[in-house]
Amino acid sequence: MTAKSHPAAMRFIPDQLSRGHVSVNHISTPSDLLSREPVRANGELSLLDLDDGREKELTDSVELFWVTCGQSEEKTNLIEEVSWLDYGHRGMQVWYPSPGVDSFKQEDFLQLDPELEFDREVYPLGLLPNAGVVVGVCQKMSFSACTEFPCFEPSPQAQTILHCLLRHLLQRDKSEEALRLALLSAEKPHFSHCLEWLLFTVFDAEISRQSANKNQMSVPKSASNSSLLEKTCDLIKNFPEYFDVVVSVARKTDGRHWADLFSAAGRSTELFEECFQRRWYRTAACYILVIAKLEGPAVSQYCALRLLQATLDESLYELAGELVRFLLRSGREYEPSATDSEKLSPRFLGYFLLPSGYRRQSFDSKSSSFKEQNAHVASVRSILESHASYLMSGKELSKLVAFVKGTQFDLVDYLQRERYGSARLENFASGLELIGQKLQMGTLQSRLDAEFLLAHMCSVKFKEWIVVLATLLRRSEVLFDLFRHDMRLWKAYGITLQSHPAFAEYQDLLQALEEQLSSTAILTEK
Repeated sequence: MTAKSHPAAMRFIPDQLSRGHVSVNHISTPSDLLSREPVRANGELSLLDLDDGREKELTDSVELFWVTCGQSEEKTNLIEEVSWLDYGHRGMQVWYPSPGVDSFKQEDFLQLDPELEFDREVYPLGLLPNAGVVVGVCQKMSFSACTEFPCFEPSPQAQTILHCLLRHLLQRDKSEEALRLALLSAEKPHFSHCLEWLLFTVFDAEISRQSANKNQMSVPKSASNSSLLEKTCDLIKNFPEYFDVVVSVARKTDGRHWADLFSAAGRSTELFEECFQRRWYRTAACYILVIAKLEGPAVSQYCALRLLQATLDESLYELAGELVRFLLRSGREYEPSATDSEKLSPRFLGYFLLPSGYRRQSFDSKSSSFKEQNAHVASVRSILESHASYLMSGKELSKLVAFVKGTQFDLVDYLQRERYGSARLENFASGLELIGQKLQMGTLQSRLDAEFLLAHMCSVKFKEWIVVLATLLRRSEVLFDLFRHDMRLWKAYGITLQSHPAFAEYQDLLQALEEQLSSTAILTEK
C-alpha cells in the first residue's frame, strides 16, 4: 500500500444532500461540512468524506483549486450551485458535483466543462465568485528610454466563467435559475461577451454534432442538443444585447450553418426590422449579409436601401458608405428579374424611402451614365444625390464634407450638374455671412472642411464658391489669381466688403489684395 502525499491545501465543502434546503446566502456550519477537498503535494486532487474517511481521487497535476460555495453573504453571488475550479497542466477546468446521490458511488460524480479555455499565457491568482471572473497575471514586454534592453512587466488579466455556469444550468433544464443568474450579471462590463460566448459554444457544439452525424449512419436529430440552442436563445432574448449577440455569433461561423442558427434565434428579416425600428442602425447593418444569404439578394438590397436612407438622415456617414459599397457590389453581382425590377424600381423606392422635404421631382437622368446603369444602382445614386442636395441647400457644409468622405460620393460630378441648381449661391454677401456662421472658422476641423470644399470648387471653376471660401480662409493667393483676370469681379467684391459693417474683419485682406493688384497693374503698364 502506497502512502498518500501530505495535503498542500484543503477546502471544506457543504453536504450535497442538504443543499436543497440551503438558501443562496447560507453560511455552512461545522455540521454541514461533511466533506473536504484536499490537493496533495504531488498535485493530486481528491474528495475526502469526514464521516467514514473514504477518499475519491478526482484528477492529478493540479497546482491551484477553488471552491466557490458559501464564500459570500452578498445577494449578488453568481454561484447558485457548488462548483469547483482547478488549474494545472490542462489549464483551467470547471467541475460541477452531481447532487442527490452518494457521491462516492456515482460514476458521473463530477461533470467537467471542457470549454473554459483560459489563456495559457495567464497565470490565475484567484476567483471572484460575485463577478464570475477568474483573475490572473501575464507577462508583457515593454521598452524603456533608460535602457536598450526590453523589460518584462506583469499585466492583470481576467476571464469570465459566467457562460460556463449558464450553459450548465440550461443543460440541466434550469432555465429560471439561469435567468436569475444572468440578471445578477446584467450590469457587469463583461456581460455581453459572456452571452456571445455562451451562444457561440452551444451553436458550435450543435454544428459539431451535425457534422459527426453526417459522417456516420443516418441518426435521428437529438432533441436535447437542438433544444439547448433554443433554450440559449430564449435566455438571451430577455436582454437588449440579444440582437448584437446573435449577429456577432453568425459572423463568427460559416454561412452554411446560418439557417440552423436563425431557425432558433428568429428570422433574420424580423431581427433586422426590430433593430431598424429601435434605430440600432449599426446592428441592423450587420444583418444585411445574413439576409442576403438566407432570404436572397433582392430582399437584402431592399433592406439596405431603407437603412441607407435612415443612416443618411442620422448623419452616420461611415456606416452609409459601407451600405453604398454593399449595394453597388450586389448590384453588379445580381441582375434582378422582371418581377424584382418592378418591386425595386427607382420610382417605387423613392416613394417609400425619400422624405418629401427633399425628394427629387423626377428620377430622370442628368447624365448619360444613369441610362447605362440598372434601376438598382440608379436608386442608390438618386438617394445620395438627394441627400447632397439637402445638405447643399441648407449650407450644411461640414456634414457635406463628412458625407462625401464617408460615402465616396462624386462631388465634382455633382457640382458640375448642380451649378445652377441646389449648389448655386444667390447672393455673395448673404452667402458669405451664412456660410461663415455654418462653418465656424475658429476650429481646425472647420478650416480643414473649408479647404476640402475649396479644392473641389476650384476643380470645377465655381467662382461664386471660390470667392466665399477663399475669403473665409483668407487665401489671398487664390483671390488674387481670380481677380487679376476679372477686374469687374474684383470691384464688386471690394464694394460688397466695404458696404457691409459685418465684414469689417476682412478689411485687412481687402487692403492686401488691393496692393497686390495695384503693383501688378503698374508692372503691366511698364
